[in-house]
Amino acid sequence: MVKTIESDAVYYHILASSRKVVIQWSAVWCSHCKAIAPKLAEYDEDFADITFIKVDVDEFPEVSEKAGLRAMPTFHFYLNGLKADDLVGADNAKLVQHINRLASEE
Repeated sequence: MVKTIESDAVYYHILASSRKVVIQWSAVWCSHCKAIAPKLAEYDEDFADITFIKVDVDEFPEVSEKAGLRAMPTFHFYLNGLKADDLVGADNAKLVQHINRLASEE
């Protein structure tokens, strides 16, 4: 199940403690965010070695600002606590490519 971040501390803890992380930056008013969310939930079930999280930019403005977001949804891909890649938009085919690339990292 995709984890919905409930505090800044949880966000930073997951980045520090999880080897592979996919973050969906979203907002409740974002229709594209809502449209891609079920796909992200599917991938969470398919890729057990990746932690999937969702951060609402309106609930966590400080963390969101530090992330340097330009649009919603934005996906960030982390490997060993470092951002390895990003994707702007709700393009499912590109999202799958990015997730597969992260999954293949040793």
